Amino acid sequence: MNFKLSVYATFAIILVIVAACGPSQTELAATKIKISQALLARGDTVKSLLCLDSIPKLYPEAVAERSQATKISDQIYGTQLLKQREKLASANNLINSMIREFKPEKGEFEKYTNYIPNRQVFDKSWSRSFIQAYVNEKGDMTLASNYYGEKWLNHTSFRITGDVLTIKTDSVSLDNVNNHHSDFNGSMWEKVTYRGKQADQVIAMIAANCDKKLKAVFEGSARKTYIMWLEDYDKKAIKNVYELSKAFRIKSDAEKMIPVLEKKIKT
Repeated sequence: MNFKLSVYATFAIILVIVAACGPSQTELAATKIKISQALLARGDTVKSLLCLDSIPKLYPEAVAERSQATKISDQIYGTQLLKQREKLASANNLINSMIREFKPEKGEFEKYTNYIPNRQVFDKSWSRSFIQAYVNEKGDMTLASNYYGEKWLNHTSFRITGDVLTIKTDSVSLDNVNNHHSDFNGSMWEKVTYRGKQADQVIAMIAANCDKKLKAVFEGSARKTYIMWLEDYDKKAIKNVYELSKAFRIKSDAEKMIPVLEKKIKT
């Protein structure tokens, strides 16, 4: 019995000695800070912050290192906060400079205000066929193909073609609420509205090639087609929609990130 107690006591003493010989919390925390700084130097801000944030939890006795870790993380968050504020200011400046080119409209049941290029508003474009785009204050873009003619085309999509490019919208069936028909002033008027990723890609392509000749091919029922060249002012209007959308989205993202970063700064 005494022998067993002696063995246990010896083993406990060895554990204490081994623990005492290992690195202290201060040393471990200092190593962790060096690792975080190396990660930051490599541009891995996320892992660097995770490393710094773990120090107070893992090494509560390392008071000085905990304070140093907080200061470093505050500097990182402060830099991110400054960048977001700069993005917000730049986006607001761009929005303010461009907004005069648009007419704001908000339907009775719509949550957000839409911004329609001045040249493409209804009272200036009701009697022509054209490709239209507009954007809401969230940055969501909408694309529409407007057909005006003597006979029904019953189109459900369109494609844009240039010298070395072609892109097509999604198809919107004739019974879809976004495929609208009306008999207007003795002529036939069709408006098909497109939203989502494919519509965004068509808008982006037109914006990127607005200085080139672009042809729109409306694709109707019974293999009917209607072909037209995009007017320069329509291409410019679509490019403005694309640029305004980017500014709205940058603004929205910055406005979400700024209060989050402000809360993360501890000192």
